[in-house]
Amino acid sequence: MLASPKTILIIDDEPNLLMGVRVLLERAGYHTLTATDGMAGLRAAREASPDLIVCDVMMPILDGFAVRERLAGDSQTSEIPFLFLTARIGQADKLRGLQTGADDYITKPFDHRELLARISAVLKRYDRGQEIVRREVDRQISCFQQEISHNISHELRTPMTQILLSLEMVLRDRYDDPAELKQFIEIALSQSQHLNSLIDDLVFLSNADRGAVNTLRQKVDVEMDFLMPIRACQERYAEKNLRLHLDVGSGLSIHAPRREFKQAALHLVENAFKFAPPLTGVWIDLQRNGEGGCTLLVADYGMGIPFDLREKVFDRYFQVSQGDTRAYNGLGVGLTIARIVARGLGGDVVVLPSSQGCRVSMTVSPGAADLA
Repeated sequence: MLASPKTILIIDDEPNLLMGVRVLLERAGYHTLTATDGMAGLRAAREASPDLIVCDVMMPILDGFAVRERLAGDSQTSEIPFLFLTARIGQADKLRGLQTGADDYITKPFDHRELLARISAVLKRYDRGQEIVRREVDRQISCFQQEISHNISHELRTPMTQILLSLEMVLRDRYDDPAELKQFIEIALSQSQHLNSLIDDLVFLSNADRGAVNTLRQKVDVEMDFLMPIRACQERYAEKNLRLHLDVGSGLSIHAPRREFKQAALHLVENAFKFAPPLTGVWIDLQRNGEGGCTLLVADYGMGIPFDLREKVFDRYFQVSQGDTRAYNGLGVGLTIARIVARGLGGDVVVLPSSQGCRVSMTVSPGAADLA
């Protein structure tokens, strides 16, 4: 299959030269666009995204240097290769042209073979650079995918191993003491719940990718969908002897999808318990911010989140991508999920400034219930 011809935009206010360069390039197999002034050239560059721009310097209204500077300041056009074509041959002009980010500089009058050779060289250099970038991006994506696959497998396999081992011991050994039997069953149940939550997270993210996140507002049962999961979470971290400071405002009425609200809120709470040092405390404050809305603040005395990572931690699998050396287990999707849920309800999740530890706020905007 033949590659499609490269598109070259020519910007020049001299009609005869413009026509001559256009014919020359089209005979060489290029597709061309033309513009007779700098402003028209900017519009054409933004609309057509050519593979290369050949631009005169001396033009009225907007000269070639200004055209290049404006293109460089626009993310849509900043990467387009750029070649100056001009009668100005002063060293200062050449330096200025190259300092604006131009890829080459050819002076008039020019030999048509030199122009074609310069254009070919710029395009080949750009294509090589793009290929190097693509290879590096592919390499990084491959490494990231391997890390994700390995660590997700580890996160899923660990609770499954404990479930199978506990059930095997229950079936294989006889226990005269019911307390011992109960202990193994509780381990299996606890790990089953943990495994189920991991699967719920993966299912949620799959739904989010398909644009199928539930935003149907229901009346949230604060006791069932918030307080009970918090108590269960506190039990899981009982060995850390953490003090729980819990404040739930009076007259609270939350309208949100129950399952998703519980999932989001519990991720923030779980993070606080996970990262809080032993013998410290976790603060959880849930308050009304209007009919059907709420603000949840969760804080701990853990290591905190550096300022430059306060947005990065919302990236999917951020925790997992740290590899086997990461200090804490987990898929690294809790903050991702919480933010998706909150934003789907007109709110947000943000990491707040804190002199010590970590403070995270989740808001759900006020709204009427869609279902009872």
